[in-house]
Amino acid sequence: MPLTDVEMLDFFRKNREKGIKMLFVRYYRPLVLYADELVEDLSVAEDIVQEFFVRLWQDDYLERLLPKALSSYLFTSVRNACFSYTRSKSGKVRKVELSGIDIPAVCAEGMNDYIVERVSEAIRKLPAQTGAVCREILLNDKKYQEAADCLNISVNTLKTLLKNGLKMLREDLKEEKYLLLYLFSKKIS
Repeated sequence: MPLTDVEMLDFFRKNREKGIKMLFVRYYRPLVLYADELVEDLSVAEDIVQEFFVRLWQDDYLERLLPKALSSYLFTSVRNACFSYTRSKSGKVRKVELSGIDIPAVCAEGMNDYIVERVSEAIRKLPAQTGAVCREILLNDKKYQEAADCLNISVNTLKTLLKNGLKMLREDLKEEKYLLLYLFSKKIS
């Protein structure tokens, strides 16, 4: 059973190295997907989130954080880093319509089945190999290397197909914003 945010922060304060690894395992993928929604570039999103975790490791931000604020703090920090990146690239910040960061608390529990079905339906419309990559990563929650091995492709090919797949999914799901984000935020709640 996964640790709660309270347990993870407590563990982090006692053993910083193992605590940051636990936070990374639990929050990395949802934060990357969230960042990808903002910057619309998977590799940039990964870089932003990785840099954020390095800052968490180096600084004492989490020492004073209340456990119930952990998820909101992580998503808000990544959002701000994305805005900084976007501003530095274009001089403008793309507006994002997101009423709150703590999406699982906002959405009804029963929506999860609908969301999984809607995302599955959108994935079925993708080209075969792209769909297979998205299914393994997004729905089956596999790590990149694990999914690449399962599909007999390289990790780089997997990342390219995932990037293309997320772009197509964003377009297909544009009327139902943040379905992908909600699906992954359910995994961390």
